[in-house]
Amino acid sequence: MRILQTTGTVKNGEVKITVPPEFNNGKIDIILVAKNEPDEFEIMREIAKAKGYDSQEKILDLIKKVKLEMLQEKDRIK
Repeated sequence: MRILQTTGTVKNGEVKITVPPEFNNGKIDIILVAKNEPDEFEIMREIAKAKGYDSQEKILDLIKKVKLEMLQEKDRIK
C-alpha cells in the first residue's frame, strides 16, 4: 500500500487531482478532507444551540433524557 497526499479541486461535483504517472490505469481509494466545511459534531452542536441547548447543564439533561428513553425502549425500566 502506498499513501500519497495531494490537493485537488472540486467543480460541479467532480474531483480533479494530478497524480504521479505510476498511478495511471489503476484503481485507488480516495479520502476527502474539506478543511473549511463543518464536521458532524460541529453541525450537531449548532443544531443543539438553535434548539436552546446552549449550556453544559442543558446538554447533560438532554443526554440523561435520551438514556432514559433508550432504557425504556429496551424494557429495562418502566
